[in-house]
Amino acid sequence: VRVTPAPAAPAVSPPPVSLEHVLRELHVVRELQERILERLERSGAAGRDSSADDELEVSPIRVRRRKSVVLIDDDPASREAAVAELTQADIPVRAFPDGQAAVAAIAEEKPDVIALELGLAGSMEGRDVINMIKSTMEWVDIRIVLWTREPVQGQQEARQLHGADEVVLKSSGAPALVARVITLFRRAH
Repeated sequence: VRVTPAPAAPAVSPPPVSLEHVLRELHVVRELQERILERLERSGAAGRDSSADDELEVSPIRVRRRKSVVLIDDDPASREAAVAELTQADIPVRAFPDGQAAVAAIAEEKPDVIALELGLAGSMEGRDVINMIKSTMEWVDIRIVLWTREPVQGQQEARQLHGADEVVLKSSGAPALVARVITLFRRAH
């Protein structure tokens, strides 16, 4: 008895992806990011006057402005020490004790560098802030420095495991953070 194999089904290749399709998907992702930011702003605005919400706008792309830092640290002593060192080095800095307030501020004015406590407490932990930054198209170029008390074993771990660009352990002191920030400013031109 001779068995003939059934004819193979013709290979079906996926339809080519058009530019319009990619643009539609980017539009959908952007709308989702905007909704997330709106919710974060609303939850952070609970203690503010509601008329201030009408004035919030995302700043346009910056042109020839001084480079700046957003510092996110829930430890008041290390936050104040870092702010003092950055200010002494004439680096514009905005400091926040929690992730939600920082993300709302980043939406208002995009910084060049974010210095972040990886072990940030609260509803938006350090890893959540990193994920938000890296998943928002307009923010992916912001450099993230882990300014942390957590045991991070070097730059490779900071990049591969945590999604940050650099690490400065708090035990190194605030001057080490300032030096790293200045290095990142120079790399960005």
